[in-house]
Amino acid sequence: MGRGHGAGLVKRLAFYIILMTVFLSAKDSTAIAPKSPKKAVVYSIIPGGGQFYNGKKIKAALMFGAQFWMVYQFQTNRSAYNLWDDGSYMKPREYYRENRNKYAWYSTFVYIYNLADALVDSHLSDFDEKGEKVDKTQN
Repeated sequence: MGRGHGAGLVKRLAFYIILMTVFLSAKDSTAIAPKSPKKAVVYSIIPGGGQFYNGKKIKAALMFGAQFWMVYQFQTNRSAYNLWDDGSYMKPREYYRENRNKYAWYSTFVYIYNLADALVDSHLSDFDEKGEKVDKTQN
């Protein structure tokens, strides 16, 4: 992967972080209202955005990082596969093709999981975890 590809990837990453911050900074933090599942899924177009919207900042960072890593590995293996010739790489060309395909599938899985997780978290946002405790001794 050449120097230009890495710089473009970093610029896109910075753009997505700024975009996610702008979209999510306008939310009202004084009211504790149920989260909108539709908004959570829309924000999840950027990996981790829906989790950030739902207030799960650590999970958002993990989702974004996982997706970024999968795309980075896909790009690296794709470049190695496309630029491969007999003497420039240590591994056979087939190795890079297999890894390229593997990371494409992993990336797809992480992205779908990201969408589903944001949707489920938004549906459960108004679930009362600290509700009344049930006394199991009474019948």
